[in-house]
Amino acid sequence: MKTVSIIGAGLVGSLLAIYLARRGYEVDVFESRSDCRVAGSDIGRSINLAMSCRGITGLSGAGILPIVKELMVPMRARAIHDEKGDVKYQAFGRHHDEYINAIQRTDLNKILLDEADKFPLIRWHFNTRLLHLDVSRKEANFIRSDGSQFTYAYQRVIGADGASSQVRTSLQQQGLVSTSREFISDGYKEIAISSASSNHLAREHLHLWPRDSLLLLGNPNLDNSVTGSLFLPLEGENSFSSLDNAPRIKAFFEKAFPDIAPMVPDVAGDFLNHPVGHMSTVKCAPWHHDDQCLLIGDAAHGLIPFFGQGMNSGFEDCRILNEFLDLYHDDWSRVMPAFYLARKPNTDAVSEMSTDNHNEIQMGIRNQRFNFKKQLEQHLMQRYPDRYVSKHVLVMFTNTNYATALAHGRLQSTLLDRICNQATQPADVDWLRVDELMHEYDKSLAQTHDQTETA
Repeated sequence: MKTVSIIGAGLVGSLLAIYLARRGYEVDVFESRSDCRVAGSDIGRSINLAMSCRGITGLSGAGILPIVKELMVPMRARAIHDEKGDVKYQAFGRHHDEYINAIQRTDLNKILLDEADKFPLIRWHFNTRLLHLDVSRKEANFIRSDGSQFTYAYQRVIGADGASSQVRTSLQQQGLVSTSREFISDGYKEIAISSASSNHLAREHLHLWPRDSLLLLGNPNLDNSVTGSLFLPLEGENSFSSLDNAPRIKAFFEKAFPDIAPMVPDVAGDFLNHPVGHMSTVKCAPWHHDDQCLLIGDAAHGLIPFFGQGMNSGFEDCRILNEFLDLYHDDWSRVMPAFYLARKPNTDAVSEMSTDNHNEIQMGIRNQRFNFKKQLEQHLMQRYPDRYVSKHVLVMFTNTNYATALAHGRLQSTLLDRICNQATQPADVDWLRVDELMHEYDKSLAQTHDQTETA
């Protein structure tokens, strides 16, 4: 019998288990935490997710999209709240029906586990933490929550155990991969915003309150409440280390976010009781050892969360891995290197875009020139629908390779700068000149595609 062991029963591990069971594999899934369906929600520990095209395609490929759709809340645009309480809106897509979807991580994980339970070939091993992987013996050493340890002989193992992956660490310790993990200087906490906010906040929007070194982000939920994610420096003034008591927290929040402060019922309680989340970028090469061990999702390419692509790129991993299994008829000696070579340039590209988007939503959206560029992009996509598709649209609403989207984005940035050098608002744009610039853009785009094909 074909068997695969997966380390990690989170979103990617659970979805991958379904893909493999559909192919006829026996799948053992080991997870250090308790079953979230029994232990309850991991309150305050995650940022709400933004499901876009890649995630949807990954779920569809596993046949479980219809049930997941019931958990989704459309987010059609950004709602950007300034210090005075004024709100500006920026559409995500090209039209009303092009939107991303908010979804709560734990609810999605529960559904994936329930759907996986429909396959008798999948076996769960919760409260079982990997200590070490010995690839020379093809053995995994685990410790249970009661302290007992055991050794498990595997046929093939896939590390879907997140940015802190013990599988990746084991491979690194044995000199089989090179890896880095870079943390950013900000952290985050979950802040609950009352459902009464639905009377004041635009529905079906991603809400942002950007400040100089602060950011509050709000994702809509099915019950009309909003899950807030507060991003602050870890150290310094107005940081997670300095805001350490209720009066100080309340005063800070009322000053920084006066329009939303009355709608946060227990900001001090959330702040003091919820853990600080840390954010990092993971790089690794290669993602596999021979044909026996593979890294996938955040274990291979963890992202900071500011482009909403962590889950989406992980689900895309599952779909593309399944396609390589089709292509090479389950010959893992060909599948693993081909998967790595195909995905690595694209996950590097989305990592770069995630960092860029961090700067965009922290500072860019408060800048007049930046906001004009966003308006201008909408005009370009309407005027040249077959020739200009923004980087954001390529990432969010298509399955275009991330590397291709990044290359488009670089050319688009140059084009937008050239237009904005002679205009400050849509009415000032010389569209005859833009027509000429678009011809140059088309040529540059064709050259980029030729270079990509050659590479």
